[in-house]
Amino acid sequence: MTTTTTIPAELFLLLTNDAGRQEATQYRRQALAGAAVAELVLREKVEVSEERSPRVQVTDPTSLGIPVLDQALGALTELDGRRLRSVISHRSLDLTEVIGESMGAAGAVTRKDGWFVTSWPAQDASLESALRARLATAIREPGRASLQDGILLEMLRSLRIAHRILREDLEGMSRREIDAAIAALEIDAPAATAVRRVMDDMSAAMIAVTAGAGASAG
Repeated sequence: MTTTTTIPAELFLLLTNDAGRQEATQYRRQALAGAAVAELVLREKVEVSEERSPRVQVTDPTSLGIPVLDQALGALTELDGRRLRSVISHRSLDLTEVIGESMGAAGAVTRKDGWFVTSWPAQDASLESALRARLATAIREPGRASLQDGILLEMLRSLRIAHRILREDLEGMSRREIDAAIAALEIDAPAATAVRRVMDDMSAAMIAVTAGAGASAG
């Protein structure tokens, strides 16, 4: 596996528009961090506690040889034991640069440095097109959904942007129908139950981050 096929990298494609800016949500950075935590749980590198406000603990810090996951794992090692909502907001879990560079190397995006921010304009849309087609199939034909598809779709639902992101790929389905289809997905994999719990925890953490950001702006 390469960075471009990881859960956070595929989420990056969905949350980045053709101009290279955040699409549909202003919390792309936190969402990417949450996706990395979910994938590291799947790979049995970290655990999320069962507390009401869960903590993230590293169980195996050895490198995976995948830049985005190794950066996340290294950051989590430094933040070992901190609460999930704190972890996904921490600057060391900003994975935008490492994902953007890997996507650039794959020819999917190009790097554009501005005065204050770096953007990642689309160069080759084939990766994202294939991803969207795969996710649309997972919703229309639930039996073909993979665990990775389920996690990506659940993150979009948790962010309340599944319809906004996938409406052109699921023409004729309403926001409510898309959300209901995602919630009803049954993924046949040993790690599915654990990951679903992590995604529930992640949703609560994202709500807390969103509420905190809104309060700061008010």
